[in-house]
Formats: sequence, C-alpha cells, structure tokens
Amino acid sequence: MLRSIRNHVRSPLLLAALLIIVVVFVFWGVGTNLGPGGGRVATVDGQEISAAAFNRTYNNLLESYRQQFGGQVPESQMNTAAIRQQAIRQLVQKALVQKGAGELGIVISDAEVQRAVAAIPAFRKDGRFDLAVYREVLAKNRLAETSFEDGLRADLLRDRVMAAITDFAEVSDQELEQWLSFAALELRVAWAAFAAEAFRDRVQADDKALAAWFKDRKEQYRPAPQYSLSYLFFPFAAGTEGTAASEEEIRAYYGEHAQDWRRPEERHLRHILFRFGEEDSEAVRAAKKDSANRVLDLVKAGGDFSELANTYTEDPAGKGKGGDLGFMPRGRLVPEFETVAFGLKSGETSGVVASPFGYHIIRVEEILPEKTPTLEEKRAEIGRLLARQKARAAAFKQASAAYEAVVGAGGLVKYGEGGAAIGHTGYIAQKNVPDNLALLRDPAFAKAAFALGKGELSSIVEGTEGYAIFSADDVKQVGVPPLEEIKAQVVADFTQAKSAELARKAADDALKALEKDGKWPQGVAVQTSDFLQRNTPAGELSPLVLQDVFSQIGKSRLPAEPVDAGDRLLVYQIVALRQGNLPEASQFRQGLQAQILQAKRNQMFNDWLNQVRQGSKIWVNPEMLK
Repeated sequence: MLRSIRNHVRSPLLLAALLIIVVVFVFWGVGTNLGPGGGRVATVDGQEISAAAFNRTYNNLLESYRQQFGGQVPESQMNTAAIRQQAIRQLVQKALVQKGAGELGIVISDAEVQRAVAAIPAFRKDGRFDLAVYREVLAKNRLAETSFEDGLRADLLRDRVMAAITDFAEVSDQELEQWLSFAALELRVAWAAFAAEAFRDRVQADDKALAAWFKDRKEQYRPAPQYSLSYLFFPFAAGTEGTAASEEEIRAYYGEHAQDWRRPEERHLRHILFRFGEEDSEAVRAAKKDSANRVLDLVKAGGDFSELANTYTEDPAGKGKGGDLGFMPRGRLVPEFETVAFGLKSGETSGVVASPFGYHIIRVEEILPEKTPTLEEKRAEIGRLLARQKARAAAFKQASAAYEAVVGAGGLVKYGEGGAAIGHTGYIAQKNVPDNLALLRDPAFAKAAFALGKGELSSIVEGTEGYAIFSADDVKQVGVPPLEEIKAQVVADFTQAKSAELARKAADDALKALEKDGKWPQGVAVQTSDFLQRNTPAGELSPLVLQDVFSQIGKSRLPAEPVDAGDRLLVYQIVALRQGNLPEASQFRQGLQAQILQAKRNQMFNDWLNQVRQGSKIWVNPEMLK
C-alpha cells in the first residue's frame, strides 16, 4: 500500500477497495474467540504486534490480490490461513529489521521521513509538495498520517539496512560466464511413465482384503456432520443506491490504469531457419548460408513463403505450419532477429539474417499497432467497477453495524428476537446444500460456515456477491455406515489405492534396474525427448519434472526416486548433455548480471535477518495460523 501510494495517485474509490476498518473485525474469517492468546497477534522480544497493525497488513494483502485479479479476489484466495500467515510474517520481519537496525546503529530521522514524503508525486501540486493534498490523499485512503509515516519509515529502514549489509556484493566476470553456461545447458532424457490406471486389472478386491482395508479407514467414510445454521446476508446489490461513479472518479481511475491496458505493437511473423550451432565449422556455416540464399531467390521469384518454409525450414516448431511464429511483441526474440523483423513493413520479406540459432529469412504477414483503449472505450467498464467497489463498501458498513449489534445481543438468534430478518438453514451437510440455499454454494461462505463449532459465531465473511455472518446453532455428527451399504465406493477406493501401489513398485523396479546396469526393464515403454533447456516447454515432461531433471546434473543421471507427476510416476535417465546457445547481446548479459547481483543481495539480507531471528524470542498466537 505504501509503495503503491508513493508511485501512483490513487483514485478516491480506493477507500472502497480498502473497506472500512472496524476493530471488532480484525481477524477476518476467524471466530470471535482467539483462545488462550486472547487478542494478541504476536510478540518479538516482548514487543507486541497490535491487532490494528495486523488488520492493516491483512487488508493491504487482500487489496493487492484484488488488483491482481481485476478488482476481485478469487474465493480460493480469500480469508485463508495462508494470507493471515503472510501478514504475520511481514509484521514479524518488520520488527526484526527494526531490532537488527538498532544493533547496527542505523536509524531513520524524522527529517528523512519528511523528505521522503515530500518526494512522493501523489502529494504534489504544481510540482511542489502540498500539505493539503497530502492529508486529502491519506484521508481518502483511510490512512492516518502517523500510520503512513511509520510505514514509510519502516520501508526506508529496510532499504538502508539492505544497502549497509550488501554494499560489497558484486558479480565477477567468471561468475557471469558460469551463469550464462548454466542457463544455456541442454539435456536429452529418456523417460517412462507409470500410471495407476494401467494396473487396475491386476487388483483383486476380495471380501477379506476389502474388510481389512475398510476397518483401517472407517473414519474417511463417515458422512459429513449435519449443520443447523443461522445467517445474515448483505448483498453488494443492496447498496447500489448512490454508487454511480462521477466523471471525475472515472477519469482519475482511467488515468491511473491506462498503461495497464496498453497493448504493445505485435507482428505476425513467419521465418525459414537454416540452423547451425557453435560447434559447427565455417564450412558448415557457409553451406547453410548458401542454402538460405537459394531459398531467398525462390521467395523473390514469387514462391509461396509458407510452402517453402514447410519444405526447407529446420525449425521443428515451424515445420508443417509454414514457419508461422504467430503474433510477437518486442522483447520475445533474439536481438538480431527482432531488429530486422520490426524494421520491415507488412507483407515484406527480409534478406538472410544471422542469429545465434542460424540463418533466417523473415516475413511480416501483418502488423497490429500499439494501442491503448480510450477513456470512452473503457468508460462503462470503469463505471461498473467503481460502482461495485462503492457497493462493497456500503454493504460492509451495514454488516459492520449488524455485527456489533449481534455481539451485543449475545448471538444471531438473540439478535433475531428483536425483529431482524435472520435466515435459517435447517439441518444440512456441506456436500448436499439444497438449491434454495445458493448462498452456501459460495466457497468462501461454505468454508466459513461449515468450519464453525456448535454455538460459534463467525466474523464477517466476504463472498462473491456480498458479506455474511453465520452462527452454528447445532452440529450433529453422523455414524459410519456398514461396509455393505457403501461397498461400491470402498471397492473403487481400494482398487485405486492398490493400483497406485503397483505403479509405485513398477517405477521403483525400473529405477533399480537403471541403477544396477543402466538398462530399462523389458516391456517398459520408453520415450526420448529433444534437447531441452531449463525453461523449455517440455510437452509431457511438466516443469516440476524438468526441474528435478536439471537438479540432478553433476550428481546422477537418474532421479533419487520416481517423480510424482500427479496422475502418474515418472522415471528418467539423462542420456546426453550439451552446451546450447543464448543471446550474446550486452542487454541480455546486463540483465542476467543484475538478477544475479540482486539474488546475492537478497540472500545476504535473509542470512542477516535469520541471525537476528535466532537471537530473538518470537511468539505467534497459534489461532492465527489455523
């Protein structure tokens, strides 16, 4: 949030996205009872992390997710323990940085904070810092001056500490060359997949084995408990009166986000490639260039570029597709290729172009110019987004007032006795929500409601279409049905589990055979890949598998154990290694050098922070980690 405000003038509607902070709702998605820890979130060497600080950090994280997903957070990201834990980690790290900075004698003075505030463009008017603008921006974002400046001080302190402990970090030429070689390394693997499905016909589910298996796993067949819930729902649509965005708000939002919608120039490209590598001699390269010139003459004579590409290109991805590369923006191609491709007009064909991959003949089929949607084109969309943000804020305000009243009355049922319209579900199970309770089909609502214990009250829960408050009036546990009633399901589960065990054994046996004599067992279907780099799309070899393959370089040509690829296990053998090609452009080298240097600095900072952490006493309320 602080960095966002420093970099952008935020719309007045950011208030709606941040929502209204009410202390009683500090712990979103957590029940009203925090257990033995009471209201404390965490402490670092006795220094308490306040509930208000947690609330701000948590809501800022939610806002960042909303921005990433176009103003809405997917239900899977809402109110999860992961977000709470992330907020706590940030706050604990902030406290550790403050402690460590003190030990290093690093402080940020009030004058430095003032200078940093004055340098933020959002707080300027006519090119100069304006106190009234500063206060107006903070007020619109529901931020107190002290809170904002404390956060800014923390950012400045972290940057100062980072600079102090990483000042001597550098990347030598030798390190850079090693990383370039590392990035360009290519390998080819032979691999085999072992899927449980292939072993299903070998599983025999006889009654004795089935009964023993079921006895050990009875609890997983216990039906879901029956919940009797009461609830209040505050739909966003109910707060639509007065939510229409003004022209000023729409223009401000457009001005802030116009660059996010910009589409860069793209060109529909084809090419014919005559490949060579670093190991090829000058004679081989000369022959390739002669071939390229002969094909170029055919193009100039009126030959169909696509047909010639299908015949002559040595790019496997373009073979059979007329050398089609699709629409490409700048920055996706090696510099030698890109410079020529973006210098041609639509319908033009290049001469012979050399790159680290070989000789190319390039054709531009079509040019889509850079385009940024106009305000008029985005007006309706922005209006809907801002109106929804306002409606969300209005609905939350209603929910906040109701929640305070519910707590004051002693629960939802008591609150309803005063005449409020309370919803009741009757007894239902989470997996069998009736059609007339569509509210509980919202994943966020279902997760919160069906996690309550008998007599518990939820906090305010945000769903796709509104906010809700739930209480569990009763929870009935259901007994495990006898085996005969659910035999079909048990047989299916038994068969799947045993099939997976057989697949695992077959994969283990294949790996043992390769370890023993380097040969695959007879009958195993083995495939061999093309040469692959670390970030190469590898078809059936998922990125996870490819990561495991490259992690074995220098250790073994085999995996430590079969790699779990979800629905199957993979065993591989590295059969060839070679040094591939990477762009030689100085821009690429400089970018890689900067990445390596930043990685070094981050590692040094984390090592320092871990030392501070080891010398600190940290306590976190366990309820916050659930």
